[in-house]
Amino acid sequence: MTMLGPDTAPHTRWKKSPEHIVEFPVAPMLDMSFQLLAFFILTFQAPSGETRIDLYLPATPAALVAAPDASEGSPRPGSAASMPDLETDLLVRAEADELGDLVSLTLQGAPVPDPAALRDRLRRYREQLAGEPVKVRLEADDRLRYEEAARIIGSCSAAGVDSVRLAGPAADPAGGGLP
Repeated sequence: MTMLGPDTAPHTRWKKSPEHIVEFPVAPMLDMSFQLLAFFILTFQAPSGETRIDLYLPATPAALVAAPDASEGSPRPGSAASMPDLETDLLVRAEADELGDLVSLTLQGAPVPDPAALRDRLRRYREQLAGEPVKVRLEADDRLRYEEAARIIGSCSAAGVDSVRLAGPAADPAGGGLP
């Protein structure tokens, strides 16, 4: 019996099978990806409508005028005695430019430079009216951006104001509102 060693191993020849070359069509896929990319770039619209919130505020009601035959003893409609919350109801007016930026801010008719100064003045009102509820009526221009109105309301809240009422610009007797 003969042993087969490495030198004596029978040589078997394996036939090489033909190689299967898989062709992957890259050019059409690249073409389709660029077409999709171009489609999404050309049809994309920035979400500008989501960043702006239109806030339409109701106009403030006109003050009630007393009837000419009102007696001295009874409170007139529209007087502070008939509406006790008007004594601590502070008026804050905010006017905006065409872009919605805050251009002027007033508290009880006195100009205020910015919402931080408004907060400080409201804190002083709060200290002077110790124990009384302090209420703010915010008359905002229709064009005022929400961010600006939120800063004003935040200043009122930081000053310890009990309530903030929102109102549109009051119409003056001449027929116009805020410019």
